[in-house]
Amino acid sequence: MADAPGRHDTGPAEARARAATGRRRSRAAAPPDDSPTLATIPGAQFHWDARASSVEEIESELARIWGLAAHEAETSGLTTAAAAEALGDRRVARRMDHAGDVRVRARTSVLTLVVVAGRPETLERALAAIGALAGRHPSRALILAPADPDGPAALDARLSLECTIRPTSMAETCAERILVQPRGETAQHLAGIVTPLLIHDLPAVLWWTDDPPLGSPQLRELAETCDELLLDSGTFRDDGRERLEALAAMIAGGRHAIHDIGWMRLNLWRELLGGLFDHPLLAPELGSLRSVRLDVLRPGTTMRLSKAACFAGWLASALRLEVARPLAPKRNSETLAGAWTDGRREITVEFRPVPTAGAVAAPANGSLQRVELELGRGRRVVRARVTRQSDHLLATADWDGGEVARRAGTLEPFDEAPYVAETLDRLGRDRIFEDSVAQAARLLGS
Repeated sequence: MADAPGRHDTGPAEARARAATGRRRSRAAAPPDDSPTLATIPGAQFHWDARASSVEEIESELARIWGLAAHEAETSGLTTAAAAEALGDRRVARRMDHAGDVRVRARTSVLTLVVVAGRPETLERALAAIGALAGRHPSRALILAPADPDGPAALDARLSLECTIRPTSMAETCAERILVQPRGETAQHLAGIVTPLLIHDLPAVLWWTDDPPLGSPQLRELAETCDELLLDSGTFRDDGRERLEALAAMIAGGRHAIHDIGWMRLNLWRELLGGLFDHPLLAPELGSLRSVRLDVLRPGTTMRLSKAACFAGWLASALRLEVARPLAPKRNSETLAGAWTDGRREITVEFRPVPTAGAVAAPANGSLQRVELELGRGRRVVRARVTRQSDHLLATADWDGGEVARRAGTLEPFDEAPYVAETLDRLGRDRIFEDSVAQAARLLGS
């Protein structure tokens, strides 16, 4: 089916040529003859689309639309200043040959982001996050949205290339998006789709948007094609014990750097609690920890433990504690209780479920609601706590009943884009996270 001509068509001949070569759109109005060329208009965006029904056709269509883009870059008058600015960006410059090269437009990818989105709602969120990151992290985004696993084998792919002139610098960056919907038997072999489409001299990050089937052949094969794995422990099924154990084992295997959105959502909790102990009265008390209690949101009958366990694992790792007794239900209670040891004494740790507060936009199952530490030597009692109210956190510390420290912060909105951006900014292993997950798995009895 022929596509409609783009907005910059100037005559029947050009319309026929574009209909034959695929769709190209520009989001900037064509300038008059005496205006600067399109390549010098700040904020101008250029867009090309294509369709494909096989991996081979995807590769062919990518080459074709990049050829169209390179041709337009050459004929639209890319300025020397714009090319020089691009060369000044280390990520972009290493993809270019020289300042006048027409491939300035075609060589700005800094990584391949592979996304698996198994449900329409997660696909929508993933596409929104990718769109928000396009200017900051120019990349090839390969989105896999498996569908109809029991139907006939098929593959439908939609390709798009978008190039944008940076308003402040006049340099141009481009981002590719390849949305692939495999069906039937094709959906069972995602690694075979991904491997030919990777940019092989760049890092590849696999983002699994739903509950990741850790330990499954499909995830293992797909992860082997990539360098790093991004997941969200907040999506772990049931109480999360099985997935957290598998995550700890995967980290111990050491083959991939792993990033967790659930862990990153705890950043403010950790910063506020740790910041309380900057107070000169409180810092010496860290070695006198007596007990830790974590209140965890549980709207139903099952309490998701992964976030609370990772937070507790961070505490144990930071204070060099070891698990003395894994978590187990307390008698006649829904609270889970266990203990750490510092080699001399036991420190009790409890996870207490709390019901949904009834707010319209209630936090997700497993979200922390309150963390409280009791410390002190002899009769002295020190309490440090972080409490959540809506999207705000308040951290306070008491010394024998009198408040001595107070800190506050606001949680990020429920949006994956900032955490995906943080991952792409900090590629590589996070040893604090890895140690915390190992401690969390031991606390849960794995």
